[in-house]
Amino acid sequence: MTQQGATSHLSPHLTFGTISVRQVYQRTKARAAELEDQPKAQFSLKAFRDRLRWHDSFTQRLYSHPELAHTNRYPEFDEVYSPDELNAEKQELFAARKEGQTGFPLVDASMRQLKTMGWMNFRMRAMCATFLCINCGISWHHGAQHYMNYLVDGDLAIDNWQWQMQAGVTNPLSETFRIYNPNKNIADRDADLKFIYYWIPELRGYSLPEILAGAYINESPYPEPILDWSQTRKVNGKIISNLRKQVKQRLMVEQGQEYEQAAIAKKTVDKYWEIKERQYQDYKHKEPLSSS
Repeated sequence: MTQQGATSHLSPHLTFGTISVRQVYQRTKARAAELEDQPKAQFSLKAFRDRLRWHDSFTQRLYSHPELAHTNRYPEFDEVYSPDELNAEKQELFAARKEGQTGFPLVDASMRQLKTMGWMNFRMRAMCATFLCINCGISWHHGAQHYMNYLVDGDLAIDNWQWQMQAGVTNPLSETFRIYNPNKNIADRDADLKFIYYWIPELRGYSLPEILAGAYINESPYPEPILDWSQTRKVNGKIISNLRKQVKQRLMVEQGQEYEQAAIAKKTVDKYWEIKERQYQDYKHKEPLSSS
């Protein structure tokens, strides 16, 4: 979660072609063989190679379907996600998020890092995307353009499709879609608050329980939350969930090419997570017990 070292930082080189995916994949696989006695490292390197595969799959998808860079994968979502100009209320929400002034510390730290460095790790990119689309009710089109304007590794094929994924548009045959909880992720991803303290100096001196309880409100220049996360998740999440059900129902009735593609996508994603769980359990089984 810090500025350097937590990720490979190879993505800008992959984006601009100064290093090839094949080269990175082969070097990573060779390194994994050298670390055969370190199951945690092997597990991490397997996950890294999976990301390289996904990278190329996004490129192939955009080549076959260039319209997906600007068009919702399923037209049912056109009523909520469009590139149309935002109204005054949503412009205010969007501006607060871009400046890192939402009152959600992990969102704000990530957005300030993006503005300063042109960088965020994948988890934070996804979390900030769901916050914008689901909680703020702002179309992925606006968020995707903002990311592409700032990211040093901005890749249209990955960026816009990932935004549709985080907005709940893709994989409609799945019963659920992910909505990240920014405050829960503090404890999960930045429990020592190093990342938040670095990017939000207004919160230095406050403990994690104090931050989660809003003890800084009226004591610090840091803003209070711009929205009710639970309420917006419930209301806007329901809207997206209903649209996903509409898509699923239509595809199942039509039983055409779109349904076949959606079924393949679901099977691929389910299989991916099944394999990842098996790899994780294997890693945990091999990991030596720590001494007490």
